[in-house]
Amino acid sequence: MLTGALALSACGPGAKSQTVPADLPPLKTMAPFRIGTCVQALHLDDPALAGLVARQVSQLTPEWEMKMEYIVQPDGSFRFDAPDRIAAFARAHGMGLLGHTLVWYAQAPPAFQALDESRIKFVDAYRNYILAVAGRYRGQVVGWDVVNEAVAEDGNGWRDSLWSQKLGAFEHIALAYRTAREADPQAVLLLNDYNLEYNPRKRATFLKLAERLLSSGAPLTGLGTQMHVAADIEPSKIREMMRDLASLGLPIHVSELDISLSEAENKLLSRSDLQRRQAAVYGETAQAFMALPERQRFAFTLWGLRDRDSWLRKAHPTDAPAPFDDAGRPKLGAAALVEAFRG
Repeated sequence: MLTGALALSACGPGAKSQTVPADLPPLKTMAPFRIGTCVQALHLDDPALAGLVARQVSQLTPEWEMKMEYIVQPDGSFRFDAPDRIAAFARAHGMGLLGHTLVWYAQAPPAFQALDESRIKFVDAYRNYILAVAGRYRGQVVGWDVVNEAVAEDGNGWRDSLWSQKLGAFEHIALAYRTAREADPQAVLLLNDYNLEYNPRKRATFLKLAERLLSSGAPLTGLGTQMHVAADIEPSKIREMMRDLASLGLPIHVSELDISLSEAENKLLSRSDLQRRQAAVYGETAQAFMALPERQRFAFTLWGLRDRDSWLRKAHPTDAPAPFDDAGRPKLGAAALVEAFRG
């Protein structure tokens, strides 16, 4: 399925095609949709990385500094310095900004847990938070991951959380979308989750939740699939997932793509085999996204451009999941993306 230099990469570890052309065009110039990456505010202090980001992408996602864990302080006040820096960088470089994320089961700030409901009702505090955060970036954010990872790991229903306990399993989700739309009438409002390519049951539950939101009148207007995958994933899994998500007719965001070498299950593959397979998976994912109707291609976001900045390095110090190496040089994965975006 892959052409050009990448197609020759199966010739062996010493193949000349392992060398990526020095004049490889920036990713954002090749795609007919926004190409994104995640950043932290501290990344903007690294001139090499900031330059790479400015050259390669047209959309930014705050990696964690637009989540409750950063914004909500112990006394209930809100902190916006880091997300404001990221928003300013995006604005200065003509980039879109993806808000990530308003509601996540995994985070329950102490200020919410200790809320004195004789002073403010939980539902009002919940709404006030969403209105404050989504409203602050109204007009700049192109989309919000309104609710993140709502589906249980095994696909059996939805996750339990402080929000579901206080406001209802479905009710807190629907309320988040209605409130986000109140705060920002224009942004695409996404439902974002992971392992949708690996777990068909979870994918089915994810789609049922999306259908219920739509039937309830909640303003769900896009679907996000994170795609933290391993280099030995079967290509059919990616194509099947993309086909199923497209069935609702909503815009789709490949929202957090990285391709791990260390998490591959096939231990018979050498590292060079995994590197070639990784490049192929980058290409196959981009091809599956390109096959969507144009109106359903919201954006394509890489969860880090350089290997050295990847969250996966904490668990696997030798992993190299990104399309650019530690020094910011393009790898075969970057070449595969360019080939796929060329169509």
